[in-house]
Amino acid sequence: MKKVIYVFSFLLVCISCEKPKSDYQIAQDSETLLNKLEDRYEAEKDTWDDRAKAQFEEECESQYEKVKAGYARFFEKNINDSTAQRIFSTSKWARRLSQEQMEGILAAAGNAFRETELYKMHSERLYNMKTSTPGNPFKDIVSKNPQGNGIKLSDYAGKGKYVLLDFWASWCPPCRAEMPRLVELYNRYKGADFEIVGYSLDKDNEAWKKGIEQLNMTWPQLSDCAFWDSPAVKSYAVQSIPCILLIGPDGKIIERGLTGEDLSGKLKALLK
Repeated sequence: MKKVIYVFSFLLVCISCEKPKSDYQIAQDSETLLNKLEDRYEAEKDTWDDRAKAQFEEECESQYEKVKAGYARFFEKNINDSTAQRIFSTSKWARRLSQEQMEGILAAAGNAFRETELYKMHSERLYNMKTSTPGNPFKDIVSKNPQGNGIKLSDYAGKGKYVLLDFWASWCPPCRAEMPRLVELYNRYKGADFEIVGYSLDKDNEAWKKGIEQLNMTWPQLSDCAFWDSPAVKSYAVQSIPCILLIGPDGKIIERGLTGEDLSGKLKALLK
């Protein structure tokens, strides 16, 4: 009788044991937590003081990096599996991975996956990430302005001015939040030594033009109205917007990812 009881107890313990979560589930759970944090931020931020807001933004950024790390770990360990490859081809997080994370994933790819278009696409993306970092020359963008006329980044960059290349979109709340600062900086520094060039990820031409007017953006604007499929977005491996690059008078990229006080301080130091 005791033996039967012991066996029954052992079975109960085993049944109650949870199956370890997969790397994919861990990444998904981390993303769910990030979404909850972002929802809370949008709902409550107007009731917080600057210190509380800054602390919560730091928490959101920390969680964002944890989500990236989770998906990077899943992709790297499973990239030769067809299911992981399918997720890799559709997940927005594949676009948000760092250069080092992408290098790790592609290095783990087997011969079969290396022959696929998906591998080739991300290899090109990795190359674009490496060649659009500080110290590299800017890459030209050939596009159109809101009036439909041809315009190029090289009309402004590499001609002796500091140029801010700002990737943005009218539908992007963080872009709109950053725009008053850019307007202030442009009014302060525009001239012989400084220019801003905007590139929009808008899909609709009218929404793009309306956004320019609403946000009082008086600097040169370019767009192909192709969303994340924009050639310029791919060339500069843009992961999220706003994405601001500072190009020096010699045409080389000085900084990438500047926003807020960091951007203001950098321009103040350069344009005394």
